[in-house]
Amino acid sequence: MFNFEFVNLFKGKIIMHTETELKEKLIEKINSTDDVELLQELLSVIDFESRSEDVYTLSPEELAAVKDGIAQIDNGQFFSNEEANRIIDKCLGK
Repeated sequence: MFNFEFVNLFKGKIIMHTETELKEKLIEKINSTDDVELLQELLSVIDFESRSEDVYTLSPEELAAVKDGIAQIDNGQFFSNEEANRIIDKCLGK
């Protein structure tokens, strides 16, 4: 892993933070808060970041469905957003 230094501009001062310093500051702030909503939001951001590194591999069936969809679009077999909304409204009796 690279050892980046992060720059923080605080009240006109430039403060350099190493990766370790940032982690320690985050841990300190997390441990000092009782704001459950904030903690949940932080966890969701961290979870999102870890999931975004995962690469999903399509199954053969999924890949075939994607290829079918692309072929349908290429052949003009699709509805505009407005058309789709009208069809849905009609089915729902609106």
